Amino acid sequence: MHPTDVDPGVTLAGRYRVAELLAETPGDGGVAQTWRAVDEVLSRSVVVYVLAADDPRADALLEASRRAATATDVRFLRVLDALRDDGVAYVVREWVAGRSLATVLADGPLPPHQAGLLVREVAEALANAHDQGLAHERLDPDSVLITDSGAVKIVGLATQAALDASGGTSQTDPARADAIGLGRLLYAALTARWPTGPLCGLDAAPRAADGSLLLPRQVRAGVPRPLDEITERILLDQPRSGDPLTAPREIAMALTEVVGSTPLEGVLPPPADPSLDPTIAAPPVAPRPPSYADQPTQVGGRPVDVGGPNGAGRWNSDQVSDYPAAQPTVPVRSYPPPRPPAARPYPPARRRGPRWSHIAGVLVGLVLLCGVGLFAWQLMSQAFRPPQSTPSSSASAEPSATRDAAEPGTPIEIAAARDYDPSPGSDGEEHPEDVDKAYDGDPSTVWTTMSYRGDPRLGRLKPGVGIWFDLGSVQSVGSVELQLLGNGTDLEIRVAPDDAVGPPATADEWRTVESVTGAGSEVTIEFDKPVRTRYLLVWMTKLPPEGSEYRGGVAEIVVRQ
Repeated sequence: MHPTDVDPGVTLAGRYRVAELLAETPGDGGVAQTWRAVDEVLSRSVVVYVLAADDPRADALLEASRRAATATDVRFLRVLDALRDDGVAYVVREWVAGRSLATVLADGPLPPHQAGLLVREVAEALANAHDQGLAHERLDPDSVLITDSGAVKIVGLATQAALDASGGTSQTDPARADAIGLGRLLYAALTARWPTGPLCGLDAAPRAADGSLLLPRQVRAGVPRPLDEITERILLDQPRSGDPLTAPREIAMALTEVVGSTPLEGVLPPPADPSLDPTIAAPPVAPRPPSYADQPTQVGGRPVDVGGPNGAGRWNSDQVSDYPAAQPTVPVRSYPPPRPPAARPYPPARRRGPRWSHIAGVLVGLVLLCGVGLFAWQLMSQAFRPPQSTPSSSASAEPSATRDAAEPGTPIEIAAARDYDPSPGSDGEEHPEDVDKAYDGDPSTVWTTMSYRGDPRLGRLKPGVGIWFDLGSVQSVGSVELQLLGNGTDLEIRVAPDDAVGPPATADEWRTVESVTGAGSEVTIEFDKPVRTRYLLVWMTKLPPEGSEYRGGVAEIVVRQ
């Protein structure tokens, strides 16, 4: 089978069903294709790189993929599989939702503080990879993804260099190659231009009359001098502002001194268009409106200050103390809007009436008259009471309130649900497309968590994940029945306050009602007393084993009064 013979619907290795072609990468031995596929064993989306088994790049790609799979830093997209099958070689990696840096920069450069934080995270991840003997060597704006929650993910560790047209890496110093890549990323994030020419939809960076590269401060107004100097120390062999930065660890440390070590997650704004696809190796970039980046940057051979739509203002960037941190725009996950509370009747405005002393006197008189009348009625009823009816003829009626109230154990209809994967350590989602399978009435369909390695406590990456359920209105909840994936799940049932207008944003804002350790495939959780809430969270803190990994899931939930 040749890569060009792969069509949507084809299943590779009896497991990966090809769904959509994302990109093609030409090379000396043919074309490598990038597909979105579905792992039918684990019911999750994946990305598959496919090339002919006799392609001269195949051996290098498979070897690089096996090495990349050993990376421990969670900021690298995981390699899940790599092998030959039926005449093709292919590599499978995880799928994430988000945007490439190229897509983000199509709207203009980042505020300087955000640009520094982003490149610092990439540099730190690469430094950790170098400690394991791994390198990227092909960093560009499509190599960096920003998830919908703002977390950084890096694509193509070791593998992108193997897919290069040359069939392998060409750098004799991987640390220096990745350092240069980081410098170019920082330049692009600060200016929305690429230093070595047009790439990934970005225009080429401007150059001086002698052909030398203009530094970010010469291209964009407001770039702080410390970030400009770090860019110079990376890209120039003989910088004027300090010693060269030649390794990712040095760059990470230098950026930390300027922008701090705050994670990028929650700093970048959410995507304006959720349909943007982050997994395309070279995504098409829509034409962008004219901006300052398209205007001449020199007048009479002298750089001029220009402002941009995403500029950080014209502060005094010559001094670090005047460098303000960009105000973060925290992305808010899109939850179904809460139903408006029922209108509450209010009493009409009180009119001015007679004096309270007169009213009090009238009330006292009425009370006395009522008491005398009631006493007289009791005397008369005793005198003229008919014979007592037999017990069988007297039917006792329940109060209407008791008849109208739902019986304990009555199922509560679930109005909506959403996967819940808050910070820290999250990428913002856990198979959101499958959430409805947890309450569709069909136990054969299952919502699952992502797969985690190394430790059943979600790989020690985060405190927990789960699903929250919207009961439509505040309900009195007495028990929860769950059908789970596997055996050995630790979970908690948490609820939102009964006056909450929406699901709490952080895990700590949910109140834990009950917890279960080592739950089997079926579990019923009864509360000591009913709890009033509209939003209920199934929060998993330890997952059952699945092969060499750990994964949990909910096949069905029933919430009862």
